[in-house]
Amino acid sequence: MRYEIRIEGELGDEWAGWFRDLALVREGQGVTLLTCSVADQAALFGILKKVRDLGMSLISVYRIGNGGTL
Repeated sequence: MRYEIRIEGELGDEWAGWFRDLALVREGQGVTLLTCSVADQAALFGILKKVRDLGMSLISVYRIGNGGTL
């Protein structure tokens, strides 16, 4: 499954190491888009836990292809 995760704040390239297998795109206006493929929900929750542990504000999580906001 593929997901788009939007977080508040424009992350610099130095954050790429924290999110190894994710594409990181600064969308502007204080928003960063993380795009990833995950094997299952446990892997997705691992990414979301990392976002939380780093103190980042989550804006949205969207499943690509199968639709639906979580």
